[in-house]
Amino acid sequence: MSNKGVNIIGIGAVSSCGAGVKTLVEHIREGLDSTSLVSISPSIPERFKVSFIPGREEAVKRAKTAEEFIDAVILKAVNEAMIQAEADSKFLKDCALIIGSSGFILEAEIEYRIKNLSPKSLIGEQKGETMPAPLARLGAGHIASRIARRLGINGPVITITTACTSSANAMLAAGGMIERGDIKKAIVIGAEFISAVTVSGFNSLMLLDPGGCKPFDADRRGIQMGEACAAIIMEKKEKTSKDRYSLCGWANLCDTHNVVSSRLNGASAYDVMLKAIKQVGIEPRDVTAIKAHGIATPDNDTAEAGGISLLFDGAAPPFTALKGYIGHTLGACGAIETAAFIGCLDAGFIPRTFGFSEIDPAIGIAPLKTHLDAKRGYYLLNFFGFGGNNTSLVLRYG
Repeated sequence: MSNKGVNIIGIGAVSSCGAGVKTLVEHIREGLDSTSLVSISPSIPERFKVSFIPGREEAVKRAKTAEEFIDAVILKAVNEAMIQAEADSKFLKDCALIIGSSGFILEAEIEYRIKNLSPKSLIGEQKGETMPAPLARLGAGHIASRIARRLGINGPVITITTACTSSANAMLAAGGMIERGDIKKAIVIGAEFISAVTVSGFNSLMLLDPGGCKPFDADRRGIQMGEACAAIIMEKKEKTSKDRYSLCGWANLCDTHNVVSSRLNGASAYDVMLKAIKQVGIEPRDVTAIKAHGIATPDNDTAEAGGISLLFDGAAPPFTALKGYIGHTLGACGAIETAAFIGCLDAGFIPRTFGFSEIDPAIGIAPLKTHLDAKRGYYLLNFFGFGGNNTSLVLRYG
């Protein structure tokens, strides 16, 4: 057993499938649809599939403070991870807390509703002010500080916002800090909550698929937005450790080719995957399977598939994508998809790609259409974001 990397000792999740990793895994095993149809605005007749956390609409409307809904979701995921890790409040004191998110715009939207909209109105009736109350907003890091206080954490508190790689880079940062001896343990949180501003922004970029995402499919048209929170507890790997899961390799590279995409020939994806694998000291042939980023836009799936083909010289191992199940959770996808993937391995299977049906001749490779039995080995997890910010992690199972 390799002693490289850091142990993952606890995971927790809240997603569109509900609360808990077990619930998430069962949705994936059964291939259940956890989306809702929503309208962007009255001026846009088309409706889009979105993966909301169950009950979130009523919870947001009931919230008396801007942080009430967000903190409750985050703490629920942390509590599940702590139970699995058999951790208590004493364990938390010297932990690092690293949160990855593209931002918390929903918190500002909730605060705006509380200050400026009538509580009797569900559609946004003004309370009567000539001018709306201004919102004095803090940076995204204030949420990490708030959660750290609530958990009694005295270690380093960090927020990472690198678009869709945010919580993957939070895991990378935690792994590096633990390996260097800066800290002994960390709680990594990936959190993303859908806001009207975010959905409208992606719609303006023409990146939403009204029918839901179809990763790597010939008919893919764009992303399916999702919200989720996941917590992952990591600690130093000892020589005598009998770990089941370890994060043993990682890499982040930024390709400035384009604001919203990487090089279509797959070179950027190839570079970051190879760097992560080389850090572990293994070869591409040693990779058991890949959890692809797979956001289902024409360009990004083409670039990722091209990188996979280059890395494995046309003989790619099985690969899958999870966004058809829970949507693209933006900055949370690193943590929530890692937690989901670990949960599926624990349940004995590598999940199929929900939404995929027909191979794209331009890509030439296809993700899993059926579940496979889980095997011990090395798994490559990809997370690619806006601005060409690309991260790959290597997970060792068993």
